[in-house]
Amino acid sequence: MTHQLTITVDDTVYQALKPMVEHETIGALLYEFMQNRNIKQKTPSITALRGTLHNVDTSDIREETDRII
Repeated sequence: MTHQLTITVDDTVYQALKPMVEHETIGALLYEFMQNRNIKQKTPSITALRGTLHNVDTSDIREETDRII
């Protein structure tokens, strides 16, 4: 099933994406973007982290002003 999506972009993005829309290749670009974003966005849930606070390494805790920036 296909759906129609309308987005608003600035001129630079429009000029870059227009040929992809015309050649019907933008779907592949969006699919790849979503795949990469999903991989990077995977973070543990609260449930998975619950009970793990004692595993945090506190051997190097210093005051903020003592830290080298």
